[in-house]
Amino acid sequence: MRTASALTLAERLERVDWDGSFDRTRSRVALMREFMRRSAHWAVETRAGEWPFFDVAAHIDPAARIDAEILEVVAGKIGLQQPVVLETIEWALNFAVLSDIRADLVDLPSPFEPLVQMYERGGAFSLDGSGHIEVDTAAIPKGGMAQALERVPLDLDEESLDALDEE
Repeated sequence: MRTASALTLAERLERVDWDGSFDRTRSRVALMREFMRRSAHWAVETRAGEWPFFDVAAHIDPAARIDAEILEVVAGKIGLQQPVVLETIEWALNFAVLSDIRADLVDLPSPFEPLVQMYERGGAFSLDGSGHIEVDTAAIPKGGMAQALERVPLDLDEESLDALDEE
């Protein structure tokens, strides 16, 4: 499907510098942790058996799928990344479609917005074989869902994120 929110998100993702940057690592790590917190809330809400990386929209309305042509254009801009990065892009776009076609969604913050902002602030992430999520040079332990649910929400405004990087 093509919806206004999905097209807007696709444009944002096309503008990401996927080559990466190491000058915003603190805010990018914080955004990954916020993504994990939100993902945990959505996993509980949807009774998903997976976390933190999963297609939230598919658990709510399997018909909420991004148009393959839009995904192909965005994927063409990403270059070589771990498969989970492209999957999260697709899932974020699916959630944008879902947000436009369903007015009955639970009142939880967008699960993928922190991840999209993390991409915008310096590129992708990777998963290592020991269960860590690598953001730039930082290795974040995945931990458990209960731990993620207890985190304090992160303020996503640019000024707050910039302040993290200046610490």
